[in-house]
Amino acid sequence: MIFITLGSQKFQFDRLLKAVDDLVADGTITEPVFAQSGYSDYQPQHYEFKQFLDRDEFAEHMGKADIVITHGGTGAIIGAVKKGKKVIAVPRLAKYGEHVDDHQLQLLKEFKQMDIICVCDDCSQLAQALDEVKHTEYKPFVSNTKTIIDSIDGFIRSEVMGETSARQSESKSGASNIRVLMVSNDPSVKGGITSVISQLLDHDWSADGVSMKFIPTYIAANPVKKILFFEKALRRIRKLLANPQTRPDVVHIHMSYKGSFVRKYEVHKLCRKYGVPDVIHMHGSEFKKWYDSCKPAKQERIRTMLREASAVVVLGEQWNERIKAIEPAANTVVVSNTVHIPDAAVRWPAEGKRFQVLFMGVLIQRKGVSDLLDAVAKLRETDRLGDMRVVIAGTGAQEDELKEKAKSLGLLDNAVQFAGWTAGDRKRELFENSQALVLPSYNEGLPVAVLEAISYGMPVVATNVGDIASAVHDGKNGYLIKPGDVDALADALAGIDDKTRYKQFSLASRELAEREFNDADYFRRMKDLYRQAAKEVQ
Repeated sequence: MIFITLGSQKFQFDRLLKAVDDLVADGTITEPVFAQSGYSDYQPQHYEFKQFLDRDEFAEHMGKADIVITHGGTGAIIGAVKKGKKVIAVPRLAKYGEHVDDHQLQLLKEFKQMDIICVCDDCSQLAQALDEVKHTEYKPFVSNTKTIIDSIDGFIRSEVMGETSARQSESKSGASNIRVLMVSNDPSVKGGITSVISQLLDHDWSADGVSMKFIPTYIAANPVKKILFFEKALRRIRKLLANPQTRPDVVHIHMSYKGSFVRKYEVHKLCRKYGVPDVIHMHGSEFKKWYDSCKPAKQERIRTMLREASAVVVLGEQWNERIKAIEPAANTVVVSNTVHIPDAAVRWPAEGKRFQVLFMGVLIQRKGVSDLLDAVAKLRETDRLGDMRVVIAGTGAQEDELKEKAKSLGLLDNAVQFAGWTAGDRKRELFENSQALVLPSYNEGLPVAVLEAISYGMPVVATNVGDIASAVHDGKNGYLIKPGDVDALADALAGIDDKTRYKQFSLASRELAEREFNDADYFRRMKDLYRQAAKEVQ
């Protein structure tokens, strides 16, 4: 079997789909063919296809395939060769509107040198490529993805982006990578900040000319352990900053409110003492509310920190307005949270499966989960619940109270399930096996959970707070309601449980995620912030 996979990039690749269709029509290809066609407009006449596949469907077709035909995307190629498949890769070309540039040509030159796939430079050569791949033994894949990616990255930078001379010039002048120290909570701490931290730590900064070091200043523990942990972290930070040989060029500080501000203010003072610029990355949707409750002396320290920071990263325009209201002189920069766009996309549940709505977050009063339980109860009372099931993924101070309420309402384990805190593969499985996300919060910034949901093509029901409206367009890819409006929440949940509307919303969510919240631009903007901050002290 031949499996064609074109990824999730928002570009058509009609040329490739038609070339295969022609080869099936004239008898050159006799084996079964299935295509994941992505955003292509061409509809094959002689083989089966589907725009997007969920995780199980993708794995099934990949498992059956003897040959995989794909575009020149690193992820698609590596994923196939890791499964032991013979791969034919065809580059997308800008002149046909298949991409913004011709970088895939350069990528495939590098892959060709590795001798692990068949590179087909043009669709007119596809028949020859199929003959070649059937009679050629390629080098086996060695599980060292980082080496491959680094090699490709270096090749692209020199051949496509023209950075060779710049790099050589840096080397000759003695310049080195920019050194960044990132300070935040430990990745084991549950919450939205952890998702952002993990995203930043997982990125290959070395390819961007950044040497990243991370020191956590907070863990979830008893008060004594928290204090000892912070004191040890502060000593490590002071030691780094005090030594000119180890001193970073920039300190990237992730900050929320309350205790987080107290800890990060101490780090900020060290940065000032040793002349190191700091970039403050704001989290905590109730920061302004907390600031207003602080005594004047603490408010002055907050304003001083915001004013003295090289840059203050905020997650959206509402955030920007709030911080500017606190300290007009703060150098705010709007950088929205972003997500990696997965290959899998959600779909309407198969026959016999339930329509699953996911809540993902900490179980505290601000998240409005009690309202969600009341809304589910109202759907049942009005005979609109149908086969809907709500999965609540999270832990927190309200967990026992919410479980007891769900039990008293007769919802527990049938209409409502509690999944606990989820991360990694379990979290991904929950997204892939759910149809929609609900977030009835009373206060938010721009939650990562909402962005993750739309990246999978999920419709979202959420309250219109913070900057959620930038990711949930009312009536287009979900519904926005007022906090605390249980009737509206119930109506919105019932509204997305409609097959025709669901498909429209799902496609709109995926398109919005790819257009506005893809993480590719995010890392470039952060790198630029680091370099700009470092220049200020040169």
